[in-house]
Amino acid sequence: MARRHPFQSLAMAAWIAGALIQNGCGGSEAGSSAVAAASTAAPGAAAAQPTIPADPTDSVDVGLVATSAGLAYDPATDATATFTAPGGQAITVLVKGPVTVTAQTSCPSALCFVMRAINSGEMPDSYFPAAVQAAIAAGAHRLVIPEGTYNFQGPSVDPNSASTGSCNELHYWNCAPHWTIGSYPSGSTAIPSITDLDIDLSGSVLNFAAPTTGIWILNAARIRLENFTVDWPGLHIASLGTILPDPNNPGHQALVLDTAYSARDPLTGSAVRIEAVDQWDDSTAPGISPGRFDLSATNAYETYFIFAGAPQPTYVGRTSAGSQTFSCKSCNFTNSASDPTCSMFDACANFDVFSSGTRVVVRHYTYNGFALLVNWSDDVDIENAKILTGPGMGIGLKYEGGHRGFRFADSSIIRASGRLISTASDAVNITQLAGDILIDGNEIGYQGDDGLNVSPSSQNIVGNLPGGFTSNGLCEPDTRDAVVSGDTLAFFNAAASYLGTAAATRVTGAPCGTSTLLTVSLDCAGSTACTSSIADIAAADSFLDLTQQPVARYAVHNNYFHENRGHGTVAGAPFGEVVGNTYFRNSMGPTSLVSFGDLATSNVVVSGNTSN
Repeated sequence: MARRHPFQSLAMAAWIAGALIQNGCGGSEAGSSAVAAASTAAPGAAAAQPTIPADPTDSVDVGLVATSAGLAYDPATDATATFTAPGGQAITVLVKGPVTVTAQTSCPSALCFVMRAINSGEMPDSYFPAAVQAAIAAGAHRLVIPEGTYNFQGPSVDPNSASTGSCNELHYWNCAPHWTIGSYPSGSTAIPSITDLDIDLSGSVLNFAAPTTGIWILNAARIRLENFTVDWPGLHIASLGTILPDPNNPGHQALVLDTAYSARDPLTGSAVRIEAVDQWDDSTAPGISPGRFDLSATNAYETYFIFAGAPQPTYVGRTSAGSQTFSCKSCNFTNSASDPTCSMFDACANFDVFSSGTRVVVRHYTYNGFALLVNWSDDVDIENAKILTGPGMGIGLKYEGGHRGFRFADSSIIRASGRLISTASDAVNITQLAGDILIDGNEIGYQGDDGLNVSPSSQNIVGNLPGGFTSNGLCEPDTRDAVVSGDTLAFFNAAASYLGTAAATRVTGAPCGTSTLLTVSLDCAGSTACTSSIADIAAADSFLDLTQQPVARYAVHNNYFHENRGHGTVAGAPFGEVVGNTYFRNSMGPTSLVSFGDLATSNVVVSGNTSN
């Protein structure tokens, strides 16, 4: 069994209200062919009153999570999938499309606005938002942007990466996205800022520049984005190198970058950052050169220099080891690299986990935003898209990730010819969405973590109170993401073991901040076992809001996941179907059926997949 590391408390972006990244860099291994995960919950649809398990050691009753969104399906505009869960429930997955936009919609017309060609000297940074506003002003539900290669300038990047208040490669959350679709929610009603719009980019290439998010879709409903390519052609995301004995620190290992890759960061003018190092297969076979992640590139044989303030290796230039040497004399060692207390998550990061002569790929970025990020939105559909690279995750629906409905279909997240990797971390990461996820007909490969991760995100508990608890909340502008009276909450201890379920009866205080806490009163519906377990809630525990953001109802069909550093898919949520996919040479296995924490992989069908 591989370890599963929750990457907690990585700052994501100030411009999305202090959200946190929480991503698994591994997971429990599992096969992917003709397997049905046994149900760990009592059958049944969502109940009007919370069903409290009789014993706190019981599994979470995912019957509290709805088996359908309860919305009508329109075959002319919508996408859907239906299946029967192992527990016998009939599951309906539905993603709504822009109203009135069908295959027969003509352009130009009253429903379809065709944007003018970009003017000489006009920047895509202003041209694309102007196109969206022009389509809205015209009352159109489809926008066509002429085909072209659009080189976005992006936010100005400060070369001083130590500056905490500027946009720079270390503080990417200070950087605005390159293209924003929608506007920040205002008030508690959260009326979508943009609705019912199909944006057809006609096969255009969108080249982004800054190490931050490419496209941000927020506070929107029934949005389709199609026919485009995303790239960061000028960003130095990864290099190859070799692990060799460190001439500057005898007894330890150093990293020597290949001379084909510059040791100088074009943004800062100083040495490139070393953020993650993994073993590499230097295969020169046709279609594989310049290589791929080695099959040994698992949690046990990698290191990250991004956690707990880990010191960076020092660039010392030419040594007896090579012309571009990074010495780990500045690194953190605790007894030895094999010492279990020497964890990269505790800033004990160095090169000693690798043997001399090991070929490695070095990621200079790992979590610098997303190629495409979705927040506070219902029903977002991405079709016929190509993501060639990115400084962080490919597609993210994380904290404030959305309320319902996301589709990624007939698209790809794979590296361009001659590149080392595609995205620096997960290709598609969905850890907060109320339900209805369709991942269909895509190719995902060569990226730095799991190809697809579908799993709930729990919230931290600050402290226990008689009959309740305190939490910092999520700083939500939309009450559909925050705990409100009547929500059903599931509780987990520090080891992610399920404690019990209770209803929130009274919520007071500020929804965010550290000085003023959110106070939640609980009702155990007369269950003495629930009352006992809730009384033992501690600050190290967490909870999941089953009413607001359980991440459920998903179908993963007919995708090709290959040569990723990590799993092809991670399924850690209930009511899913993983069917008809092909997996090839993912370093941590094809599919991880997560049994660790939160709702885990309950009532999920995994069948008819092929693993090579």
